Amino acid sequence: MVSVRQSRLARSLFARTWLTGVAASVLLLGACGTVDDTIYVPPEQMNAWLADKPANAHHLYATVLTGGQRNRVLNQMRSGLAAFEAGADAIAAASFDDALNYIEAIYADNPTAEKARSTFVPERTKEFKGEAYERAMAFLYRGLLFMGEGDYGNARAVFQGGQLQDAFAEDQRYQSDFAILDVLSGWASQCEGNTVLARDFYERALQARPGIYIPRPSDRMLAIADIGLPPLKVGGGEYGEYLTFLPPEPVPEQKAIFVANGRGYDTTFGEDLYWQASTRGGREVDKILAGKAEFKDIATGIGAASLAVADTALDVAVYASYSDNSDAALGIAAGAAIIGIASLLIADAARPEADTRYWDNLPAHIDYVSLPAGAMPTEAIFVDQGGSILGSLVPKVRMDPKGTCGFAYARSRLATDIPSAPPNASLRR
Repeated sequence: MVSVRQSRLARSLFARTWLTGVAASVLLLGACGTVDDTIYVPPEQMNAWLADKPANAHHLYATVLTGGQRNRVLNQMRSGLAAFEAGADAIAAASFDDALNYIEAIYADNPTAEKARSTFVPERTKEFKGEAYERAMAFLYRGLLFMGEGDYGNARAVFQGGQLQDAFAEDQRYQSDFAILDVLSGWASQCEGNTVLARDFYERALQARPGIYIPRPSDRMLAIADIGLPPLKVGGGEYGEYLTFLPPEPVPEQKAIFVANGRGYDTTFGEDLYWQASTRGGREVDKILAGKAEFKDIATGIGAASLAVADTALDVAVYASYSDNSDAALGIAAGAAIIGIASLLIADAARPEADTRYWDNLPAHIDYVSLPAGAMPTEAIFVDQGGSILGSLVPKVRMDPKGTCGFAYARSRLATDIPSAPPNASLRR
């Protein structure tokens, strides 16, 4: 016959085994990754979607469908830029319009916005809207597309929409300092024939960036070059809760020269995207993520302390198995274990990691130069720091319907020369 002491001892030992097993399960749960959220798209649907898209951008446009809603804006930005480079302007415009519609919805007061502030929703599982410099660049490219149509009023409005995105910085020294957007607004006004408005925008650009290149009033062609690779996003802090930026990977090309009518026109430095990315000041979401990290630390501490109490109470239960104190100790152990395990589960559910997805076919910097009327760029030459020629290509030239004003566009790096999926887009941990 089993004695009362043996029964109590068995219960105590079983409780210890159970506690050890559950604690191990909690640790295992924390180590498990979530499944990737790539969406299956039937071949016939995918083929129909890709039918009118540039062939060399198919891998990017396919990801618009397979990447899911949370990556939709980012994938439309990446694809739209590839289509813009290819000269597929209607396709590019549709991509940027879709992205901008979602970007502007970030300020809506709705349940989705409330969910975005939840402690238990990881940043990278939310719908991507981008950082200020990425959103501003989406407006910039859409404005260029309007300029190509000769719709200078909408182009100007969209460029200023980009300035609004750039205005969201805590450090007022850097608010609305995306000077090239004011230069482009001035250029759109100049092409429209509104010299007063053009002068006002050029003056604003000079205030934000003294010495920035201003087109001559008689010029009618703007040559724009995207140079290099974009800044990188990484997570800092114990849990990767702080979004930080790294300078772009170094590349040999430093400048572009546009050739028109046998003459070379050197571009001047217009905008540095790493500067724009790294001078935003503290973002509001960083405060939220810091709170998440603190919450995670507190919950983890409570969980560890409670399990320690449970472990001590089990020791007491084992040594007190001859007396009624054993049952009381088991009760204390059970209560502490429940609190401890619940706290650890809550801590594991708190995801303070910053969202490090980024727009990976943006340039490092944007350079430009204006050309006189009648000058039609036929070649863009890329040179290194010492002026040695690295390569050249034929730029895409857009003239307005009247044929009186236009712009040329070239990139030192192909917009399609990136992987199908955006960086850090997978939900696997």
